[in-house]
Amino acid sequence: MNSSTFQLVDEPTHDDMVGIPECIQHHFSVYLNALEGAQGVAPHDLYAMLLTSCEKPLLELVMDKARGNQSVASEWLGMNRATLRKKLVQYGML
Repeated sequence: MNSSTFQLVDEPTHDDMVGIPECIQHHFSVYLNALEGAQGVAPHDLYAMLLTSCEKPLLELVMDKARGNQSVASEWLGMNRATLRKKLVQYGML
């Protein structure tokens, strides 16, 4: 294959990235704006939506980076190992 057929895409630098709070605020704003047009539909369980949308991907990433070591992962996450294990079970990751 000709190397000119591939386009290398650099990872964004830290300065190029949008902060997590801004990203979350943007996505919830889009969600809430979409609900405004739906008659009789009100937002509910936003906190639970946030947790389920963010917690599992974070746990997956940390467990991958910690190579499955729950002690290391719990330290990185700042939570008790038993709490981490409970969450891994909850999300079907064990």
